[in-house]
Amino acid sequence: MAEFLNARERYRGVKALAAPTHKFAVGLHVSFRGGPASELYRVTRHLPNGGQGLQYRIRSDRDGQERVVLESALQRHQSLFNTGGRI
Repeated sequence: MAEFLNARERYRGVKALAAPTHKFAVGLHVSFRGGPASELYRVTRHLPNGGQGLQYRIRSDRDGQERVVLESALQRHQSLFNTGGRI
């Protein structure tokens, strides 16, 4: 009977992995590395991991165009408009 383990015993040593968290807060101004350096975008929504990393929906402050981008393609924009958010 020792070869039959219940679920609690089987997974006793397994630790749950922490879910990744988004680096940029909603409302934060960011720069998109694939676009013009002078153009500002505002984070409008957090999206789940799409298989390549965490995603964001961002909106251009200049013309209102929205796009979905990976976290690795964003950088925090140092401006007076940033009112909060994590680094």
